[in-house]
Amino acid sequence: MKYSKYLLVLLLSCSLNYVQAETLHIAAASNLRFVLPELIEKFEQQTEQHISVSYAASGTLTTQIQHGAPFKLFLSAHPTYIQRLIDAKLTQGHAVNYAQAQLALFSSNDSTIQIDKDLNGLKQAIEQGVLNKVAIANPHHAPYGQAAKLILENAGLWQQIQPYLLRAENASQAVQFALTPSVEAAFVPYAHIIQPQLASRGRFVKLDITLQQQAVLLKNATSISKQFMKFIQTESAQMLFIKHGFVEMEKS
Repeated sequence: MKYSKYLLVLLLSCSLNYVQAETLHIAAASNLRFVLPELIEKFEQQTEQHISVSYAASGTLTTQIQHGAPFKLFLSAHPTYIQRLIDAKLTQGHAVNYAQAQLALFSSNDSTIQIDKDLNGLKQAIEQGVLNKVAIANPHHAPYGQAAKLILENAGLWQQIQPYLLRAENASQAVQFALTPSVEAAFVPYAHIIQPQLASRGRFVKLDITLQQQAVLLKNATSISKQFMKFIQTESAQMLFIKHGFVEMEKS
């Protein structure tokens, strides 16, 4: 009898330790690389839970989730990818808008290209035959690439700039490309380029476009997932988003 009681206590203890050690696996758009670590640190301090993150282009993460990746929560840089998962019945509950992201045109200190909101500098460089490469995230699966394409189309430059485009796998890689000698300019997340270690390496201008950021709980979401979903909508989380170059969220 005593042995049975001891075994029961041991099993309960192991069970509690397992719950406490549970890790929340999040899929996050690559534009969150700077703000999310701060959000996670704050959340972990409050809850004593642990979060791990996989960063990639939103389209890439959507494909991974559709193929069974064990994420519990998806933070996307565009609602389109959330809707794909909803349509595939891979989510639970409603999606929420957690912030709006901004796009910037960046040129390194080594580049002589003029940077302006109307893209006149790029147009002039194309006409004069002095443009080398321009980096964007791949519009096929990256929201920042899609936003860059829209900006270029509105400026009448999308077709003209095709020979000069260097397509990055995601927004973070576009920033990496932007700092290489062969790249004259790059369309990058404003949230990345305002970071001190990057801002000092070039010039940039914020463009007149925003990207709605959206999150959704996935089919196998846990209570911790729901906690973190609520947390990113709190005032303290919103202040961190704003600090990192996002703008106030639009309500769902």
